[in-house]
Amino acid sequence: MKRQVARTIAVALLLSVATGGAASAADMAVKASAIMPSAAVYNWTGWYAGVNGGWAFEGNTTGRLVSADPLFNAVLAVGATPTFFVVKHEGGFGGGQVGYNWQMANWLVGVEADIQGADIGRTSTLAFPGTTAGIAPSVSTARDYIAWFGTLRGRVGLPVGPALLYATGGLAYGGVRTTVTNSYAPATGNFAGDDSSTRVGWAAGAGVEWGFAPSWTLRGEYLHLDLGRSNVTMADPAALPGVVATYGFSHVTDSVRVGVNYRFGPTSVVAKY
Repeated sequence: MKRQVARTIAVALLLSVATGGAASAADMAVKASAIMPSAAVYNWTGWYAGVNGGWAFEGNTTGRLVSADPLFNAVLAVGATPTFFVVKHEGGFGGGQVGYNWQMANWLVGVEADIQGADIGRTSTLAFPGTTAGIAPSVSTARDYIAWFGTLRGRVGLPVGPALLYATGGLAYGGVRTTVTNSYAPATGNFAGDDSSTRVGWAAGAGVEWGFAPSWTLRGEYLHLDLGRSNVTMADPAALPGVVATYGFSHVTDSVRVGVNYRFGPTSVVAKY
C-alpha cells in the first residue's frame, strides 16, 4: 500500500513539472515572437528634391576640319594650320533636381528634371614653327565647352529594401560655346570664329540610390549626354576677306555624379509587426 501511494505521488510530481515546463516554454515562444518585428519596408512613392555634383569626361576628341577655301587649303598643305583640333570635354558641374516616384509592388517608375551649372571643356593649343619656304609661325587654339545643361528624364527601377537600382533616359538641353583661332606672325591672317547656342539632345544612364533615413536618400549616377553637333567658321575679314575655314564639333560627354535627396510627405519606412 505504501509503495502504491509513493508511486502515485511521484507520478503526480513528474506530471506537474512537465506541465509547468511546457507552459513556460510556450510563454517564452509567444514573448519572443512578440518582440521580433519583420523587416522594415522602404516606400519610394512621392515627391523629392535634392542637390548633386560631379565630373564629366570623354575619351573621344573633337574639332575636325570640315571645309576650307582654296587659299586656306594652300596654307594647310604646308602644315601651318591643323586639320584636327584635339578638343576634350571634361570638367566639373553641380546643381539640383526634383522628381516624383511611383512604387508598384516590385517595380518603380518616376520622372525627374535637373539643371546644372558647368564648365565642361578644355582648350587645345597647337603651335607651328613655320617653314623655310617663308610660311610664318602660327598658333591655333580651339575650345568647345558646355556652360550649363539640364535634363528631363524618366526612371525605371527595382527596389531592393532601402536600395534602388534604376535606369534613366530622356531629353537633354544645354548652353554650348565654341571658339577657334589661328594667329600668324607677323599679325597678318589672324583667323577667329565663335558660336554660342542652346543645344537640344538626349541623355541616358543608370544609378543606385539608398534610403539611409526615413526621408533622405543618397545616390550615385552615370549619365551619357549628347547635345548634337555644330560647325564654327573662322575668318579674318580685315586682312583676308573671303578666306575661311570651318571646323565641326560634337558636344558629347559622359559623367558621374553623387547627390542627396529629401523626400516630402509621410515617412518612407513602414515597420510591420
